Amino acid sequence: MSGFLMKTSSVQRCPVVPLLWGLYLTGTLGFAWWMLYTGDVRLDLSIWIGGWVVGLGSAAGNWLFMKALEEGPASLTSPLVNTNILLIILFSVIVYGEQLSLLESLGVGLLLLALLLIPIDPDETLAIRNKRWYVLVFLATLLFTFRNGGLKVTDELNLPGTPILFVSYLFGWIWSTVEWIRWRRKGREHVAGSVQKGFWWGALAGIFSFGGMQLYAAALVEGPASIVAPIFATNSLVVAVLSILLFRERLSKLQTMGLILIFAGLIIVRL
Repeated sequence: MSGFLMKTSSVQRCPVVPLLWGLYLTGTLGFAWWMLYTGDVRLDLSIWIGGWVVGLGSAAGNWLFMKALEEGPASLTSPLVNTNILLIILFSVIVYGEQLSLLESLGVGLLLLALLLIPIDPDETLAIRNKRWYVLVFLATLLFTFRNGGLKVTDELNLPGTPILFVSYLFGWIWSTVEWIRWRRKGREHVAGSVQKGFWWGALAGIFSFGGMQLYAAALVEGPASIVAPIFATNSLVVAVLSILLFRERLSKLQTMGLILIFAGLIIVRL
């Protein structure tokens, strides 16, 4: 839902800076509240270092993701960016020795196959000829690896997820605040309405982002990243389906098959 709200803001041509400022504001407040509510308050040096690394991946990744949405459809951009799970799975198996059963391997394989099929359009009616879009998607994918993979590393170091995410979203909010100050000095705040809409879309997206990332961090404690990451990456399914239904982005038959494979992969992994 967070990704779809960011897409909605992009469709309405709202500026990126107020959107990210609103997202990281409500996200930071959400993690601060949960940290106090659960009593999981820990802000030592290791938490700050881990949080800054995860925050860099999150803030820069979201910035590039929004720029990519301006260049291409969300039904392709979101699934492609989520292929960062390939690196996370490889890292988890090689470094931490995670092992998958036959059924789990099959389920993960279907999820990966689905994510590779979704961006394909044999008719080329959705082909994106702007090379800038490919660069933005590639860089966003790498940076989100630092966010999602960083949480795996901090979990293995027995660092609590909520304080890490609080620091990371605080980093994103500070980053966005600096960018907004620079943005205003350049005189780009000339359309007040779109600025306000961008902020509110971002604030709402931040609530969903807080919930999603908190649950992702909790899932990493309960299960291996080689399974958790592919399931988490299927959030692109929501973005793709809602973009198709509401913004009339269409999928080819092959891409539709990819969405079906996502459902199949989730069921098999659960078994």
